[in-house]
Amino acid sequence: MVKKILIVISVIILLFVAFIAYSGFFANVEITEKEVGPYFMVGKEYLGDYKNSGTHQDSIYKDLVAKDFTIEAGFGIYRDNPKEVKAEELRSMLGCIVNEKDTVKKTELEREGYIIQKMGVTKSAVVEFPFKNTFSIIASVIKVYPKLEEYFITNKYQKVPALEIYKDNKIIISMEIIK
Repeated sequence: MVKKILIVISVIILLFVAFIAYSGFFANVEITEKEVGPYFMVGKEYLGDYKNSGTHQDSIYKDLVAKDFTIEAGFGIYRDNPKEVKAEELRSMLGCIVNEKDTVKKTELEREGYIIQKMGVTKSAVVEFPFKNTFSIIASVIKVYPKLEEYFITNKYQKVPALEIYKDNKIIISMEIIK
């Protein structure tokens, strides 16, 4: 009986380790400096806990798909450090990167509270992280942001908002380099 219990516990532990590995908890964090953009972004500003971002992004995605937008990726611009700002005061812009041709629908979208902006090409510190499930986002927050914070301090770069792009099973986290 004890042997069966140990086998079951061992299998559960192995499955858990396999799951967190699949989710990216053991992924390498490599920071590269490169140019990113341009991006055509359609989104909305939000105030509140970042943990609710996914729900807001999903509703924007569904709305834009219903309006026949060509979605290239989802994005979140996170303006505040949750270590320094209360959860209910965190600022973000959430939405989708769309094909430039879709920005002709600007007036209709603005009436509905959307912000349409073009982000030009920027030199940024970039990390590509696996995006397999919701736990991948948690893993990226735990693993990537401390390394980026350290990288910016070491290189004496200014604090800037983080841009997360969700595309092709990757979370691409970039922060513009400003000295």
